[in-house]
Amino acid sequence: MVKGTTSFGRHSRGKTHIRCRRCGRHAYHIRKKRCAACGYGRSSKLKKPLRLILSKPVSPRSKG
Repeated sequence: MVKGTTSFGRHSRGKTHIRCRRCGRHAYHIRKKRCAACGYGRSSKLKKPLRLILSKPVSPRSKG
């Protein structure tokens, strides 16, 4: 596994993501034609942020 100078040649390739026209973030994947942040191109609804999914309270199980 190389993580030095030889790896920097990979950075000279083309763009992977461009600015999304719906959310404005730099997350629209050109080849997949969908936004990683809001889900534009994949669904008509906005994608739920990961922080909201992870912060949901878990209901405690009742012991019986």
